Amino acid sequence: MKAVAKRLRTPVSGNPLKRILSGDFTPRELRYYVIFLTSVFWGLIFASWMNFPKDHHFSIMTHTFSFLGSFENKHNPERWWIFSIAMAFWGTASVPLMLYFRRRFALISPWGAAVGAFLFLAGCTGIVLIAIFPDAHGKVIGDFEYTHIHMKAAFLVAAAFGLGIPWHALLLLLDWIAGKRSGAPSAFTHGKYLWPYGLWTVMVSVAMYFQIKWEFVYAEMKAAAAASGASIGSHWSEALNTRYSFPLWENLVIYTLFIFLMWLAATLSADAAEE
Repeated sequence: MKAVAKRLRTPVSGNPLKRILSGDFTPRELRYYVIFLTSVFWGLIFASWMNFPKDHHFSIMTHTFSFLGSFENKHNPERWWIFSIAMAFWGTASVPLMLYFRRRFALISPWGAAVGAFLFLAGCTGIVLIAIFPDAHGKVIGDFEYTHIHMKAAFLVAAAFGLGIPWHALLLLLDWIAGKRSGAPSAFTHGKYLWPYGLWTVMVSVAMYFQIKWEFVYAEMKAAAAASGASIGSHWSEALNTRYSFPLWENLVIYTLFIFLMWLAATLSADAAEE
């Protein structure tokens, strides 16, 4: 295992591009890469938002993140492809970062780092699939529509990163425990990782709280409406423009996911610079 970790730490010879694509960044290169990835991705997302038809009133209170890239007439029929480019870029440009994570976490456990990299790379694959299959109606293969594949890709992203993020936290925890027991120095400044993990944990916890609570609130609303003979909107529509809105929390969790990954990369880079 130590041999594998040493091999992953050994710089890849050859041109800088090959080295970076393999996830072998210097701390300075990684900082520039994070800035580059962030600038391009959010620049494209901003362009997608700016080109969203004004009369369709895009809002995170009523529109999911993917609606920026939906070619349906009620969403973004003319400039939907900007969002697809943005998501395809995010998914592919993140691959070197995931490989960098593997190199760094291999110092704790080579096999654990490999599992983490698999989960994160699966998440990147899901992001690219979201780009290829917009959240819109339209036959792709047989009875499968774009939106059907889109939803499965979104689930892949949620499952992969939802498992991958705590998995890497577990590796850090095990490294901290091992250091406490042995007194040996670690390649990780564990306290620094509490900040990005704290942000992620708080956001996901709050999002889950409001989505779970909405199930009970809507059930009460529906029962009250039935008792009085009044009508009530759908589970989705009634939550819009309230703190229970699914689009609101979906947008915020996606923003937080991006911030978390970039923050994790920067923190790992800071530790590497101190070695």
